[in-house]
Amino acid sequence: MSKIAVVSNTQKFVGKDVRRLRSSLGAAGFTDVLWYDVEKGSESKTAAAKALKKGATTILVCGGDGSVRAASEAMVGTDVALAVVPSGTANLFASGLELPSDIDDIVELIARGDRRRIDTGVCNDQTFNVMAGSGFDVALLDDAEETKEKLGTIAYVGAAVRETRNRKMFHAEVALDDEAFYDGPASCVLVGNTGSLKGGIEAFPGASPTDGRLHVAVVTATGVREWAQLMLTAVLRKQQWSGSAEIGDGTEITVKFDRKRPFELDGGVKGKAKKLDFAIRPRSLVVCAPSD
Repeated sequence: MSKIAVVSNTQKFVGKDVRRLRSSLGAAGFTDVLWYDVEKGSESKTAAAKALKKGATTILVCGGDGSVRAASEAMVGTDVALAVVPSGTANLFASGLELPSDIDDIVELIARGDRRRIDTGVCNDQTFNVMAGSGFDVALLDDAEETKEKLGTIAYVGAAVRETRNRKMFHAEVALDDEAFYDGPASCVLVGNTGSLKGGIEAFPGASPTDGRLHVAVVTATGVREWAQLMLTAVLRKQQWSGSAEIGDGTEITVKFDRKRPFELDGGVKGKAKKLDFAIRPRSLVVCAPSD
């Protein structure tokens, strides 16, 4: 049977959920579970590394996308499986892979031994699993940060409305596999490993975390009306019909800006850079997930 390690973000995963997880693991026959509490998502990388040294064969992360991203950074390239109890605001990783959200179902999935190998992305030597980018998405995350814990997803809606009214364009140069792809004004550059977001939105129709490709969208929408039209085409999975987005894919993507700009990985702002170097790492992460 798997040796389980739990990495629990104490700001996201609390109270009765903690008790229910301990009970469910015990009922499934998982004994001597390693348990690591973290206060910040970024601390999950260190906790996961400790679990690896202790011989864990499955690491169960209880937290949001930041916790999952950080833990996976320690796990990439190993045979240790990542399981997730989605406990954040967006939970894009869990929703994109159609992972269960009920604790008993998650423990059953681990016990059943269902596993998938998925691709991961790397941006300036940092791992991401879902998406990365700069521009509108970073500004939205920054704006929503103070209220997302209280308001949840609605915080992003309010931030999005404010940003579509105020966002200014910037210059971006994008190359796919060393071939020029885009050179001009943009309001957002988004690079994705998975295609699906919450709410039925397909950011990259046809994209898969097992296709060995990274997908890029250079968005030129400005103002509420153009962004609303773009979001509608995303819901309808018809971005290629939109005049406000250029979409492509490759194994290596280079993005250059006119100045240092903030960038995000899996929903967390990670600093500023004038150049972002992206690459795909095929089948580099084992995930406890239903079979395709």
